[in-house]
Amino acid sequence: MERIWTALKVLWVLPVSVFALPLLPLALAWPLPRAWRARWSINERVLEIESPAISWFLRGPWFRALSGGSGFAAATIGHVIVGRDHHCLASCRVHEHAHVRQCERWGPLFPLAYIVAGVGAAIKARSWAAYYWDNPFEVEARNVEQQAAATLTPQANPPS
Repeated sequence: MERIWTALKVLWVLPVSVFALPLLPLALAWPLPRAWRARWSINERVLEIESPAISWFLRGPWFRALSGGSGFAAATIGHVIVGRDHHCLASCRVHEHAHVRQCERWGPLFPLAYIVAGVGAAIKARSWAAYYWDNPFEVEARNVEQQAAATLTPQANPPS
C-alpha cells in the first residue's frame, strides 16, 4: 500500500517536477564541458542535482532579488532539488524536503499557491523581500528546519 501511495504522490507532483527537465542535460553530463557537468543523487525518493551552472542560476538576479542578497543555496522543483554544490544541498536538505512535502500536498497547484502567498506577504509588508522571508511556505520550511536542528542539538542540562 505504501508503494501505491508513493506512486500517487509522484504522479500528483509530476506536473511540477517536469519543469526540472531542462536540467537533465546537466545531470546526465551532456553536452556540457566537464567543469559544468552536474552531479546527481537520489535522497529520500527525491532527485538532487548540483552543478556550477545551477550555482550560477541560483545566484542570478531573480534569486538575489527574492533573497535580498546573495541568492539561494538550493531550490525545489517538485521532486527535484537543485543546489549550488554538495555542501549547499546537505545544509539545505531538511528545508528543501519540507518544500517537497508541501508540493506533495498541493500538487500542480503548488507553484501558483507559492506565488500568491509570496505576493500577499510582499503586499502586506510593503517589501519585496517579504515575498520570500514572510511567505508562509518558507516560514513553514524554516520551522521544520529549526525543529530538526533542535532534535539534533544536545541539551545543555540533560535530565538526570
